[in-house]
Amino acid sequence: MDLRIASIGLALMLAGCAAQGYRPLVDSGVSRGNYDDDLADCQDLAAQRPAAAPAAGGAAAGAVIGALLAVAVGLRGDDVAHVAAWGAASGGIDGAAFGVARQREIVSRCMAGRGYDVLDD
Repeated sequence: MDLRIASIGLALMLAGCAAQGYRPLVDSGVSRGNYDDDLADCQDLAAQRPAAAPAAGGAAAGAVIGALLAVAVGLRGDDVAHVAAWGAASGGIDGAAFGVARQREIVSRCMAGRGYDVLDD
């Protein structure tokens, strides 16, 4: 169970810095402004939509679904807790991936809106 908690923590940490590390590939023939300044502005905009929120929601939903499934198949006690923890880890990781993808999309759309030809959506 400690491994599952650690994996949720790792997913949340990675989700927390997702927008800051993403640098979309743009066509170098298109120069509309200062790429680094525009990128920083777009990353700040994406950071307003925290990637960790879907991770937390996914973890909560995964824990509930896991517990309900465990009870439905007749498990009891610690077994239900283990399945719920697995569901929380799985849901948290999926939610973090969704949050990171959402932030990358925000950065890409923002850069495209500033006139850059974004090649890696």
